[in-house]
Amino acid sequence: MRNISLANLETAFWVARLGSFTAAAQRLYTTQPAVSARMRELESTLGTKLFIRSGRGVVPTKQGRDFLAEAEPLLQQLEILTASFQAGDSISGTIRIGAGNISMCWFPNMVNRIRETMPDLTYDVEIDIAGKLLQRLDARQLDVVFVAGPLDSERLHVQSLGFDQMLWVTSPDYPGLKTKASLSEFLNNAPLWCVQRESFYWSDALRIVVDQGANPRHFNAISNMAAARNIAVGGAGIALLSATLIRDDLDAGRLIKIPGLVQGGWVELSVACQKEPPPSRAVIEIIETAKRVSTLVSEPEGDS
Repeated sequence: MRNISLANLETAFWVARLGSFTAAAQRLYTTQPAVSARMRELESTLGTKLFIRSGRGVVPTKQGRDFLAEAEPLLQQLEILTASFQAGDSISGTIRIGAGNISMCWFPNMVNRIRETMPDLTYDVEIDIAGKLLQRLDARQLDVVFVAGPLDSERLHVQSLGFDQMLWVTSPDYPGLKTKASLSEFLNNAPLWCVQRESFYWSDALRIVVDQGANPRHFNAISNMAAARNIAVGGAGIALLSATLIRDDLDAGRLIKIPGLVQGGWVELSVACQKEPPPSRAVIEIIETAKRVSTLVSEPEGDS
């Protein structure tokens, strides 16, 4: 008989515990087809059926229950051995992270949490828009990314970090606010700043303000939202910015929402990594810690 793969054995246990191939795939940071392939290989090696369908999930067969009961002590010993080794050998090395400016709001807290268990881990962080970061993740030039917008969960392991609203804001000292112009006249003359055309919300942002009187020729693209924030604070126009990023500016009065202007929509931010090969322990820890420390709201709220 062929040797049993430890990956297949671990997968069988999670399938039994969670009751479905899909749930086991999410727990193991892999795909449902990969779990199915592992179970076919394990059943072929053993020469018996381990699981049968039950409703929307699966349950072990009698042979499956007997096999898992016999194999459980082995898996427990492997887990003890792994935990012992990891406890005595701190994970080190560099994790390549891609992120947008919004995630920088909680990034320091995430790093501090991770240092408690992995103090020797270092980071190579690249700040850019989602499209470019996802391209680099696909090329395996990044290990994990924090991005806004829709993601391909068939190809990637994706975890939601929550939602953020995009707001049209400017400095209270912006000269255009001091005139008696209507909103449409104000927008027609104001320079507008938004994260560049490759961002998924560029077209929606343009449509919203053009419908209210903005001049498309005054639309300026910028690749860094923190830089756009500095431009708005400096009184050089109005900008579409993350509510999370500028919360302190709004509270302090350095920025204000444009009176009467329909604000931007909500965007979902996620953390993602490749499903195959399975992510390292360090990447898994980053993903789980990011979910715990994220300052975003869990669901979109009413306009504020």
